[in-house]
Amino acid sequence: MFPRALPLLVTALLLAPGLPASAQDTPKQDDSKDEDRERRMPRSPGRGGPMGGDWTKRAVDFLTDELELTDPQAESIKKIFDDMATDMMGKVGELFATGEIDKARKMIEEMRVEVSKKISKVLTPDQRREFEVLSEQFDRRAAQWEQERRVGGDISQLFNPKPQSKRLQVAKAERLLFVTPEEAAVILPLVEAVVDRRVALFEGRQARRKDLLNAQRAGASKKEIAERVAEIRAAEQFQRLELAASMERLREILTIDQEVRFVAAGIID
Repeated sequence: MFPRALPLLVTALLLAPGLPASAQDTPKQDDSKDEDRERRMPRSPGRGGPMGGDWTKRAVDFLTDELELTDPQAESIKKIFDDMATDMMGKVGELFATGEIDKARKMIEEMRVEVSKKISKVLTPDQRREFEVLSEQFDRRAAQWEQERRVGGDISQLFNPKPQSKRLQVAKAERLLFVTPEEAAVILPLVEAVVDRRVALFEGRQARRKDLLNAQRAGASKKEIAERVAEIRAAEQFQRLELAASMERLREILTIDQEVRFVAAGIID
C-alpha cells in the first residue's frame, strides 16, 4: 500500500498540498479560470486511479500552462521535482515504513519549503506572484479538506480549525515579501510572533473546551460551569487581543502591497 500511496504524497508536496483524488472531490468554483485550472491539474493515485507515466512532467506541464514557463524554466523545475521526488521516496519512505509518521510529516514540510524556494528562484517576479497565488489556492482547499476530515471525529474542528504550521506560514510570508534578505530579517520575526499567537489561540481553545467538557461529564454544578464559561470567554478575549496587537506591529512595517498579499494568504486578518 505504501509504494502506491507515496506518489500522491510527493505530488502534494511538490505541487499542491491537498490535490483532489478525483474531479468529484473538488469544490465547485464560480470563477471559470479556476474551474479550467482544476480540470487540468495532474491527478494523483486514489479513487481516480493511478496517475501513471511521468507524473512530474504532468506537474510541470500544469505549471507551464499557468505560469507560461519558458523551455529552460520548465526543464529546471522538472529537475527540481525529480530530484526531490527521488529524495522523498527514499528518506520519507523509510520513516513511513518504520511508523515514524510525525518525523515523516516534518520532513515533508521541510522539503515542501525547499522546493518552493527553488522554484521561486527559477521564476520571474511576475511568475513568482502567480505561483504564490496558485499555492495559496491549493493551501486553502487543503485546509478545508483537512478540516472536514477532522470534523468526522471531533465537531469542534468545524469551529476551531487547526492553523497551518509555523514553518510553512513563515516560509510563505518570506516568499510573499519580495524584499532583500536584510529587510526580511526585520519583518520575519514579527511574522513569527503573529503565527505564535495564532497557534496559542488555537491550542488554548482546544484545552479550555476539553476542560469544560470534562467538568460537565464529571457532574460539575451549574454555578461551576457558568464560572468556567466566563473564564473561557475572558481567556479567549485576552488571547485575541494579543494576536491583534502582534498583527498591528507587523502591519506598521509592511507596505500596502505586502499587507494585501499577507491578508490574501491568511497570515494576518
